[in-house]
Amino acid sequence: MGTSRADRIRRTAAAAVLVAGAFALTGCVASPAEPVAQSSPPASDAESEFERDVRTQYDGFEWREAAAAVINEDGVERAFVGADEETVFEIGSITKTMTGQLLAEAIDRGEVTLDDRLGDHLPLGDAPAAGVTLRSLATHSSGLPTDPTDPVTTAALTEAEVSGANPFEYSLDELLALARTETLTPSDEPVYSNFAAALLGQALAAAAGTDYDTLLQERFLDPVGLDDAVLVQAPDDVPGMHAGGHRQDGRPVEAWAIGAYSPAGGIDATLDDLVTYAQAVLDGPLSDSAALEPIAPGWNKNWQFGYFWWIEDGPARVLTVHEGQTGGFSSALLIDREAGTASILLVNQITDPIEPALRYLVRYAED
Repeated sequence: MGTSRADRIRRTAAAAVLVAGAFALTGCVASPAEPVAQSSPPASDAESEFERDVRTQYDGFEWREAAAAVINEDGVERAFVGADEETVFEIGSITKTMTGQLLAEAIDRGEVTLDDRLGDHLPLGDAPAAGVTLRSLATHSSGLPTDPTDPVTTAALTEAEVSGANPFEYSLDELLALARTETLTPSDEPVYSNFAAALLGQALAAAAGTDYDTLLQERFLDPVGLDDAVLVQAPDDVPGMHAGGHRQDGRPVEAWAIGAYSPAGGIDATLDDLVTYAQAVLDGPLSDSAALEPIAPGWNKNWQFGYFWWIEDGPARVLTVHEGQTGGFSSALLIDREAGTASILLVNQITDPIEPALRYLVRYAED
């Protein structure tokens, strides 16, 4: 998720191309739109090469906070800039992969199937959205737009670009009302859709006879052990250790509390929450999850979708990937299931997280 539909679409497509072609990367050049950081202080004798790399990338502004980790058979190495183990970041669309895991769980329980229609579980009447399948929602092929196209949402997204305000504050009734009026636009290519992910999460909650927050807590956060992760639906839910988000140029933005849209990107989490998640995928309770298996084509011949996961079959490795972006945060989670390695990057700024996260994976997790 991000600050405008056009930006999110461009970023998602660019991320697919970047991961597919960046295995030989050894460095990262900051975008020209980023502020120019001051020189980093000298490295400590105790500082590892990984820690030095992360510090060099993200140090220089007192407001910028970053947390990164690499995982391999030897364990976990962490690095922090202006942050620590308790710092909470908005992880944005990495939340979608958790909604995907809830889909796998619901299928195992017999509550839904991939071929169920959205209208089987949500009161959408005869709206076009009622007829899309859960499979199409989880693979960005439903025909739903990136975000609702109603005038109120369009105006909120425009205002968010100007002021940094939170653009998504839907109640469930409001989200369903928007779904009833939305048209579908069939496409031969996937169309990345926050709207689809939000509706799928709410459908899974309805099928289980509960709300999404409870469903996520009981079937994912608690069992997997993401002890500090929080679903932020209202401003009062924002954790006290929230890092505070910033645009690419350093301007602060409002924390996102996105109500019924939260299945698409509402989780705030610490670095260790994401480490726990990656370990669960590598060799823990999620390692055999159907959510991780490719079921639909992605943006190019090397890419496929699991249940929201991006699965890239590259020349050197197969990566299971998702990035996230809110109004002021960027995140990336890259997992090589075969090699047993992963990298994680969380930053309280709009920036590209995929390229450095991939460098960390190749350079440090595979040493």
